[in-house]
Amino acid sequence: MKKVFLLSLLISLSFSVTAEFKKMANDGQLLDLDSKEWSCVLDQNNALLWEIKASEEGLQYSQNTYTWFDGESGRENGAFSKNCYWGKGCNTQSYIEDINEVKLCSYSDWRLPTRDELKSIVNYYVDGDILIDSIFFPNTQMDTYWTSATAKDNPSLAYEIPFFFGGSIVRDKTIGTHIRLVRSAK
Repeated sequence: MKKVFLLSLLISLSFSVTAEFKKMANDGQLLDLDSKEWSCVLDQNNALLWEIKASEEGLQYSQNTYTWFDGESGRENGAFSKNCYWGKGCNTQSYIEDINEVKLCSYSDWRLPTRDELKSIVNYYVDGDILIDSIFFPNTQMDTYWTSATAKDNPSLAYEIPFFFGGSIVRDKTIGTHIRLVRSAK
């Protein structure tokens, strides 16, 4: 009896965590699942549109890291960031402004995700070390990614999601880490 219950629970959980993703071109058009090039991923379950990282150096390079800055707290100069291709302004606010200026996937309202939003693309059922569906999110680093959430008890810390074990952790905003932007698809 217990085995039947556990099996049905596992099956129902696996169906509830399965996201329905669609690839999107930079002009905002939905693409076929087997498309080789895309700029964004539409998460239909959560009504979110996600940025895709590039394997080549440039604005969306997967190796770029940024300090957390929102105009009021964090570190603006990005002195501890690495691989930020323009060498200055390597912070989350500058990156968001740059992505919105180029109108990624035809939108200019990109932002850092909340903790829950970023956790929603963590996939514990993948084969591999990086906990994300690499068919839709290639070039994801085995590292942490900033969220928009500042720690309540310490405004110098912000939350990040580690894609190598899930959950969330806090880190000093002056330390550079990765970014994956999101926008509402509603």
